[in-house]
Amino acid sequence: MGEVTNRYSMRSLRSSLVSDTLSSRAEGTRTAYTAAPRRVLNLTEAESVRKEWKPRAYLGKETSRERKRRRWKERKDMWKTGDIDRKSKEDRVSWEFLPDVVLQQVFQYLSYKDKLSAGLTCHFWRRILHVSSIYSNLAVSGQSMCTWRYDIAKRDYEAVLDHMKVSAALHAIGFKLKSLSFIPTENLHNIVEFQVVMSRFCMINNCKLPNITSFCYKFPCDFARKNNEVDIYGTGGMILQNMKNLLECLPGLKRLELIDLQLDGFDTEHSLDEVSEVCSRSLRSLKIVNISRQPFSVLAVSSFMNLRVLVISPHNLGDDLVECIAHMKKLRHLQIITNAYTECVPTPVDYRIWKQCRRSHPKLRVHLITEGKHKKELTFQTRAPVKSVIYDTPYTKVTQFSINLVVELYRTDLEVYCHQRLPRFTRSRSFHDRADSCYIYLIRQCPYIHTLMIRERISSCTVLLLAYTGKNLRYLHVRRNAIILKCDWPKSPDWSEEFYTWLRRSSKNYNEMEREVSQILGFRWYALTDKQFKLTRVNPNYQHYYEGFEEAN
Repeated sequence: MGEVTNRYSMRSLRSSLVSDTLSSRAEGTRTAYTAAPRRVLNLTEAESVRKEWKPRAYLGKETSRERKRRRWKERKDMWKTGDIDRKSKEDRVSWEFLPDVVLQQVFQYLSYKDKLSAGLTCHFWRRILHVSSIYSNLAVSGQSMCTWRYDIAKRDYEAVLDHMKVSAALHAIGFKLKSLSFIPTENLHNIVEFQVVMSRFCMINNCKLPNITSFCYKFPCDFARKNNEVDIYGTGGMILQNMKNLLECLPGLKRLELIDLQLDGFDTEHSLDEVSEVCSRSLRSLKIVNISRQPFSVLAVSSFMNLRVLVISPHNLGDDLVECIAHMKKLRHLQIITNAYTECVPTPVDYRIWKQCRRSHPKLRVHLITEGKHKKELTFQTRAPVKSVIYDTPYTKVTQFSINLVVELYRTDLEVYCHQRLPRFTRSRSFHDRADSCYIYLIRQCPYIHTLMIRERISSCTVLLLAYTGKNLRYLHVRRNAIILKCDWPKSPDWSEEFYTWLRRSSKNYNEMEREVSQILGFRWYALTDKQFKLTRVNPNYQHYYEGFEEAN
């Protein structure tokens, strides 16, 4: 009784939670705080043995200059005789003798210009330029493959696209590309010219680029900044038409991302026509964030029959589109994303439509995400099968109102609740001003939560209570610098004396707290540093099969 290993089955727990009265639901998910957790793991502290530093003994009184000269002569003799086995251990671990597999991974992160420059280093690195795998990704910015010319009007140099360089690059690596992304900053003319050259390359050679499976275009709608104000501009006209002409040459697309296009109603309606004609069966992932500036339901999404992941803004999701999604049986994940450039306040989908969608498509998983540097709240969808609520913004605080709303709407569905990024606000260290009670209420009322990410100040006692209360909690990410070593929870009538004594004893230091949380979760657990927390990302598309999970047929 009171052990962490006790788990509820899906059917019994869901039946208890869907009952009419709140008392019966709370009674079915209540945790008995009567005893300390069992000792499941045999944890031992790793003792770090410091080795004594010893100075390196050189031959005689050889200076550093003489040593470098001697090593250079030995290397020259080695290349003349061809005796590779005589290479010293220090020469073998130098940069020029890296394995080809490692060099291929390093070259994939370089731009096309940097790859050519790195190939001039030595004949070992020159061989890597002829490997097709390093040209799988091509990221085009406003200065890619450009020459610099002096503009008399601006009295400054500007980047102008070199068509000969682009043509030579396409002939060399055009059929080796697998991913193509356009990330313009300010110089949109070079991006448009690059797309025109690629379209003409396919037209003149009478061929397409079927190996490209990923295409990303992010429009810089905030490039006009004036006195701390951001004027949002949308694309359209020739910019949109050139991009659509290029998409016609990519019949093998599996992933398409169109971000912050900010189109008007007519352009939004016909923005996906060419893509649906060419790759309606091959597309697997579609991301259209802020494809329109005003509310508009993008019904063209329903033409992609094999779509599995759909990322869309809330003002592009209407009642009619949700009805179409209910008949897309292969769709598994629907991410509703709000960012800093989502201007309009969207209207949530009618709860009756979501209720019907639940019955028609029981395998659909909805994720609510807000990202970027802004303070906008999520657009909550009533009766939607929401599995994840993710705040990827540094300005959002945890409030009792938001927690109560999440619990009321998604009590039986929520599995992931995260606040990513480091906070850019301050909060009091007082127990009554912190969010400790909010997280405890969330984890008690939503028993299916398996991932919880906390960035605000909480006490070490709260961390222990969260690990003890969460029946299916598996991934608990907490900042070490935000943990207050204190047991500031008053004794509850439901807690036994043994449990409260264990709680106070384990809250005194970090090592004891981490040890007890590890015993509860069943694996070694550590609190994260700020750098580790900043790099930690949660993938909502990953479906965690926890104990008692039953996927609908």
